[in-house]
Amino acid sequence: MLTERALKEFDRRNTQPAPSAHRSLYRRSCRPVTRRAVAEWKDKEENWESTQPARDFLTRCSAGRLEEIKLLARHGGPDLSDLRGVRIAKCLLEPALIILSLSSSRGRKRNSTISSNTKPTTNTTTTRNTRPYDRDFQQNLIDGGAYPDEYEYPDGRVLARPDNWEEINQRLAQPRPSLSPSQFSDDKFRKYKRADTHAFKEDQVTKSVILIIEGEITDAKCVSGNILFTNLDHLIDGTLVPGNPDLYYGARPEQLNRQHDLPIVPNFFLAAKGPDGSIAVAGRQASYDGALGARGMHSLQSYGQDEPTYDNSAYTITSIYHGGQLKMYTSHPAQPSGPGSRPEYYMTQINTWGMTGNAETFRRGATAFRNARDWTKEQRDEAIRYANDRANDLPSTTPTESSTTQIEASYMGETAYQDSLASNGLTRFKSSRGRIALLLRYYSLSAFG
Repeated sequence: MLTERALKEFDRRNTQPAPSAHRSLYRRSCRPVTRRAVAEWKDKEENWESTQPARDFLTRCSAGRLEEIKLLARHGGPDLSDLRGVRIAKCLLEPALIILSLSSSRGRKRNSTISSNTKPTTNTTTTRNTRPYDRDFQQNLIDGGAYPDEYEYPDGRVLARPDNWEEINQRLAQPRPSLSPSQFSDDKFRKYKRADTHAFKEDQVTKSVILIIEGEITDAKCVSGNILFTNLDHLIDGTLVPGNPDLYYGARPEQLNRQHDLPIVPNFFLAAKGPDGSIAVAGRQASYDGALGARGMHSLQSYGQDEPTYDNSAYTITSIYHGGQLKMYTSHPAQPSGPGSRPEYYMTQINTWGMTGNAETFRRGATAFRNARDWTKEQRDEAIRYANDRANDLPSTTPTESSTTQIEASYMGETAYQDSLASNGLTRFKSSRGRIALLLRYYSLSAFG
């Protein structure tokens, strides 16, 4: 409700004669929007080259006028209900029209529609792949059967922990001499803490902070990062960008495939974020990376079998580092719910450590990280050994039905598999190692194109 003073001022302004043509634009801007003013502005709008910004107007107002404006605004401003249906001058709507024009232009670009000033195109539409930075990325993973930690089905069911949960936790907690108080002193902890404080970007976190957490790397050929996984079959339906973990650990290339110089069969991943990074984005990255790693390990473990085996155990671990906090998760495949369904992938949190809190907490977190790295290597090497043994037992000239059919159905489909062979001139396997190499390339184990 307006005060008596505001109503008097409103009536006074409405009863004033219309300003003459020679009066300044500043004075016209002070006039309230009435039917008469709108009619006059409509006649003169072509002569108005620009409108006066509110900021400029307010800077020229006297102190008394500013108090009046504040008082009027404090009570909701003048009642303009009698102006319903009146056409507002174009100059008054110009900023809004610009915003609407930009918005509709973006919409046309997103929807690939044809605008009046563009050449006609075909009806083909382009769909942009979703990234972990997109809010619908996690939902796409869920729709494809890759579930985040503590996901709950619509019917109330929750994700099952891996059967080797206790084994993993016991292994991660085993002491490491290199992290004992005598070896990793408080001075070293403070050095780590300073590195964390001064790391503002993901690259700085990976190169300075994580370097201290992971300790000595015995084999540099087994670790890499920021490499697009462009040679993997799609996890869902082709709508997700290729995986790109900040750090990952895999096997030496010569263990299975001599075609690449980067680690293969990755099953230990890290998503790192700077202080301004999003923990939600890191969680999506970890969920995606873990599902890719679990699928690759499962392919090796099922190689040469008539049907894929599901033991409900985890052989892949993902980590998140953000703001001095380290989180670790397992990822494991679950049996498809029915014929024609794809496998599902469950993410389960192991623990969280506040690494910058004190030296003892750092030692526990770093111990878990280094033990997880060693444990995943053991699982990876065992899966590779099994696949190589199976390859040696199978005929070396052509792939057997039992050794490939189940992987074809799960990852590529028979038609895509045959097309990929033909396009690359590959019709026969010359050796058991070559057979594994081909499986690596086409069945989601060798990640790089």
